Amino acid sequence: MENLLPVAGGSLATCQGLKLILALRKCQRHAWRRLLEPGGMPSSHTAVVTSLAMVMGWMYGWTSPFFQLAAVFGGIVIYDALTLRQAVEEHARRLNLICRREGLAAGELRENLGHTLAEALTGALIGALVAVAFIL
Repeated sequence: MENLLPVAGGSLATCQGLKLILALRKCQRHAWRRLLEPGGMPSSHTAVVTSLAMVMGWMYGWTSPFFQLAAVFGGIVIYDALTLRQAVEEHARRLNLICRREGLAAGELRENLGHTLAEALTGALIGALVAVAFIL
C-alpha cells in the first residue's frame, strides 16, 4: 500500500460519522454539522494520526524514520488536542459568557474545540482498528 490517503480518510470518516450518529441519538438540532466540526467524541485528529503512524510502522518498520516522524507528529497533534485546544475552548466559553452578560452583540465563539482523554483514547482505538483493517 503506497497511498495512505484511504487510511487517513477512513479514520476521519469513521470518527465524523460516529459524531453524527451520536448527535442524532441525542436529537441535537443541526446534527449534520457534526460531520465538519472539531471536538467531541471521538477524536478524529487522534484517529488519523494513530492510523497513519501504525501503517507507516507496518510498511517501513517500527524503527524506521518514517514511523518515528509519524509517531512524533501524532504525539504533537494529540497533545495539542488535549491541552491547547482545551484552553482555547475555556477562553471561548468565558468570552461568550461575558458578551451575554454585558449585552454585547459579538458573534458566539465555538466552544467545542478540544478533547477529553476519553475522546482521544477512543479516537486512537478507532485509528488503530482502521489501520489494521487496511493492513490486513
